[in-house]
Amino acid sequence: MAGFNFTLEKVHSYRNKLEDQLKLELAKLRHYQEKEQSALKLYQQQRDSYLDVNGNLTLNEMLQKEVYLQALDARIANQKEKVAKVSKQVLQKKEQVQSAMKERKILDRLRERQLNAFKYKEDKKEQKEIDDLAINRYYKT
Repeated sequence: MAGFNFTLEKVHSYRNKLEDQLKLELAKLRHYQEKEQSALKLYQQQRDSYLDVNGNLTLNEMLQKEVYLQALDARIANQKEKVAKVSKQVLQKKEQVQSAMKERKILDRLRERQLNAFKYKEDKKEQKEIDDLAINRYYKT
């Protein structure tokens, strides 16, 4: 609307950009989280499939199997820590996004109120002009 100027437009614009940036960061973190969870699943599947291998094993093969399983268990534990860490980061980023959205919505509502007040004043001004014209015409005739 011509003539309307939201007093906090720069802040509103900044909040929008910040929200968009936080959403992008959240999307990247979620992608990383999925990648880490997939790696964890892969390690667990490798361990399960290796456990299924049975048969007549020599003592040396049994020792190798045990060492390999221990290494896989260490990888799985390490991967679980990574998944937990990234999940915590995702949760924190979600909270930041929600907070940014609330702040932006507050500014949206304030902008809407200011716009409505502006429209009301403009309508009143226009109605006064129409009334003045009507009064002037009435007195001229």
